[in-house]
Amino acid sequence: MCHADPPASSPIPADSAALRARFTAGAIQSFTLRVDLLSELDGRPASVEVNASRCGRPEAPCLVVLGGISACGRAVEWWPEQVGPGRPIDTDRHAVLGIDYLDRLPAGWRGLSPGDQANALAAVLDRLAIRRVDAFVGASYGGAVALAFAERYPERVGRLLVLSMADRPSPMASALRAIQRECLRLGVEHGFEAEAVALARALAVTTYRSEAEFAERFSGAPRHQDGRWRWPVEDYLQAQGARFAERFDAERYRVLSESLDLHRVDRQRLSTPLHALAVVEDRLVPCGDIQALAAAVGGECVCIDSPFGHDAFLKEGQRVAAWLSDRLARVAPDPVRPQASSEAPRGRSRVAGCPPADRLPDRPRMPVVL
Repeated sequence: MCHADPPASSPIPADSAALRARFTAGAIQSFTLRVDLLSELDGRPASVEVNASRCGRPEAPCLVVLGGISACGRAVEWWPEQVGPGRPIDTDRHAVLGIDYLDRLPAGWRGLSPGDQANALAAVLDRLAIRRVDAFVGASYGGAVALAFAERYPERVGRLLVLSMADRPSPMASALRAIQRECLRLGVEHGFEAEAVALARALAVTTYRSEAEFAERFSGAPRHQDGRWRWPVEDYLQAQGARFAERFDAERYRVLSESLDLHRVDRQRLSTPLHALAVVEDRLVPCGDIQALAAAVGGECVCIDSPFGHDAFLKEGQRVAAWLSDRLARVAPDPVRPQASSEAPRGRSRVAGCPPADRLPDRPRMPVVL
């Protein structure tokens, strides 16, 4: 699951044709682009580097695949059951594109929203001369970015496959993340940053799985150790927190945690066909919130039961594979792949506001599946 830092990137060719020529089927190609963005929160400009990765056949229909805040842009690494040759997201049939999330605040910026991530992705697509992706598959935070992208660039995406994400965070999830960020603040102020990151992550982990799964795994008796009682679940939480703290510092964690809570999508501006997957036991993104989003935009929502809760998109391999395969089979690639115009920006995102609602095409009506 992308536990290592991304490899060093080689210089980008000046033109998109040269960049596309660097990709070979089956290989992972990673590269870095410098792009200009405007903060969606206050309009401040910034020049930022975006790390992107692509695998599969370069001439094939393009799919964007993004995961949670700890996932990197190389979906074949953090989602190997679903992405690769012959997998539901088949790199023999598609080019799969991802980005590493922006996770540092540029000077003068007050925060990074999923909309800022969507604008960074649009800049990458511009440089690759990809006007439109056939589908955007987003899980957890990646689902927030997918919805933000479709809100801002409806003409650039064929359909959305969103797993475990609604159009806004639930107040309970925001409350829990606020406590995590307070842990981070105290840790930085008092000189135990790594311990604070681990503790905040341990709290987060309790929201990723269901109560039933914890009861099955951690119902053993406590043991007395180092002068105190220690329960079986503590070993799991401590290990998860420590592993996360090896990869994230407090600032990176805070920025992405805040970004989850800054997530807001105007349902009236969503015209892209939506397929959503929700989990009844998800304590982080309630199933009802995802159902309400799908119903409001005329999309489809499938709800499943899983003891893995929010992590079901990672742990329910066969069920998620069946869902992905069926929805991606409905993706009809463009008969002619359009090329970017000569005016396509190079390294600059399109940061215009969302299109007026009266210019959106009629939404296709699809049933909500309970």
